[in-house]
Amino acid sequence: MKTRFAALAVTASLSGLGLVAVLGIATTIPAASAAVAGATVTPFGDATDLGGLGGKQLAKPVAAAAPTPTHQGYWLASSDGGVYTFGDAKFLGSAGGATLNEPIVGMASTPGDGYWLVARDGGIFAFGDAAFLGSTGGSRLNQPIVGMASTPTGKGYWLVARDGGIFAYGDAQFFGSTGAIKLNQPIVGMGSTPTGNGYWLVASDGGIFAYGDAQFFGSTGAIKLNQPITSMTATASGKGYWLVARDGGVFAYGDAGFFGTVKLILPDWQVFSLLRTATGQGYWQVAGPDPQLPTLQKGDTGPAVADLQQQLQQLGYWLDDPSGVFGVTTVQAMYAFQGVEGLPRSGAFDGISRLRLKSAVRPTARSATGDLVEVDKTRQVLFVVRGGRVTQVIHTSTGTERNYVFQGQTYLAHTNEGTFHVWSQVDGVQNGRLGTLDRPKYFTLDGEAVHGEPPGQVPNYPASHGCVRISDNAINWIWANSIMPMGSTVMVY
Repeated sequence: MKTRFAALAVTASLSGLGLVAVLGIATTIPAASAAVAGATVTPFGDATDLGGLGGKQLAKPVAAAAPTPTHQGYWLASSDGGVYTFGDAKFLGSAGGATLNEPIVGMASTPGDGYWLVARDGGIFAFGDAAFLGSTGGSRLNQPIVGMASTPTGKGYWLVARDGGIFAYGDAQFFGSTGAIKLNQPIVGMGSTPTGNGYWLVASDGGIFAYGDAQFFGSTGAIKLNQPITSMTATASGKGYWLVARDGGVFAYGDAGFFGTVKLILPDWQVFSLLRTATGQGYWQVAGPDPQLPTLQKGDTGPAVADLQQQLQQLGYWLDDPSGVFGVTTVQAMYAFQGVEGLPRSGAFDGISRLRLKSAVRPTARSATGDLVEVDKTRQVLFVVRGGRVTQVIHTSTGTERNYVFQGQTYLAHTNEGTFHVWSQVDGVQNGRLGTLDRPKYFTLDGEAVHGEPPGQVPNYPASHGCVRISDNAINWIWANSIMPMGSTVMVY
């Protein structure tokens, strides 16, 4: 088969980032985790806090985890192939700089210094002393790969597909599969016995399928679960295993002990892995954003985009009529929403924004009465206020607070604060010290105005020479609806 391993760009490892987890029967992930897209690792029993990614904003969610041979550390892998190390885990390489055909879905380690990453198409990426032994990367699969497990020698591995199909490489042997069985629920993971002569498959309903010398110790197949099972982990003896559910519920069978469970407060997150300690008297639960809840961003289309647009409009965020197309005005509306909510202004509808939108309310004006426009420089938004109520929220970009030079003179790019009135306006384009202004409405004698710019010139940070930039679409709407007539009030703070 075609080797998928190649020279890959190396990314720096991270350690010591994240929350201080608390030992106990039930641990709640702190609300601060809602402001990041990383992952938390919570210890129970004799597991110690080795850190997580709770304070790290990642491009893609963490999708896999694997313990070190000593079980005194672990690796986390994001769906784009980035690898992060904790405890005695060493950084040996990542697929973070590679262009992946499919996202990473699983990870396994060798007994030495190495690990593999597996993608949804079965492509294998090997690092350290992990050898490439084969993949399904060039094969047509009935169902995508959902996980992998390695043999105790580190010279073989199994891949498991969603239908329970097993692909064995190196010294890994085939002992059976559910590939020809009609499953009640799809397979979500697997675990191997310490001898390497057997393995278990687990379905999302907690159904267990045992092959080779793997024994059946129990399952949740007949239990009504609050949330589906996401993975399983075998004990060191092979005489027991844990199942972990999406909400952090732990089900222990055989000689596996119960030591506690994470209580998720983030509805768009899931617990996707349980890693045991060396003694088996504890474990870590790994939680992060659910990769099955995709980020919506510019260029996306469909009902989910239309629903987002409708929700933003209901809260007052200005954009074109909901069309189901994530265009420039939707990006600007997301900038405004994220600015009001104190989130990173990515312009994309990510897991953090999805969570915050569930509880968001229409922002309030500083003015209790009257019709005016307010400009909040801290949050980079313009409020259209009618009768003391915010009717529209528009993303803006104000002065950089840095010096700039015009015709040999140095000026400070500052947006003045205070209460002003529109004293002049031009239904066209003007050029001057403060740049090119589209349809400006001037509110200070220094020439500051609310004016339009192409959306690309209204970024997610202060970028103007002192004016209040909004998109051309938004300034056209303001003119068309007489939002800022001559003499109207503009409050800047």
